[in-house]
Amino acid sequence: MNKKRYTAALAMEFFRTFGAIFTMAILAMSFAGMWIDLYDQDMHELSTLFTFGSGLSYNSILQIAGFTLIIAFFCVFLFSQHLQINIRFSIRVLLLLLITLITTAIFAIFFKWFPPDDIHAWLGFVICTVFCFAVSFALTLLKLNLEGKRYGRLLADYKSRNSFRA
Repeated sequence: MNKKRYTAALAMEFFRTFGAIFTMAILAMSFAGMWIDLYDQDMHELSTLFTFGSGLSYNSILQIAGFTLIIAFFCVFLFSQHLQINIRFSIRVLLLLLITLITTAIFAIFFKWFPPDDIHAWLGFVICTVFCFAVSFALTLLKLNLEGKRYGRLLADYKSRNSFRA
């Protein structure tokens, strides 16, 4: 019975993570596509992701879904509360960054997301990815810090209310 609950909780965590990452990826690609339509019409010939007229193609969405499945797996593996891995949080984030860069590079080459010989495209990709990870890491640390303070206050309140029982 516990094994079924554990598996169900892990599966739900995976699907939640997949849904969140997939949603963010589609939104990011949509905004990138709108930006490209406004400022860089030549990108339509360079990337298979942006060969759309009025929206993302089915192929692009399925490619992003495949990419997202892999990233969601590693997110759950590295950060799940159900899997206990004895690695520091910052090392987990760096591993996820490295896995994301490698996975994206493989998908970019295989699906021709941008030309393999265009150093500017690869440099832009690495800079954007590292910047987004830095912002995400900073926001996560802020959230954890605020939660730590909140739980510290709750614990102090609990101890003060129940001091006569101790």
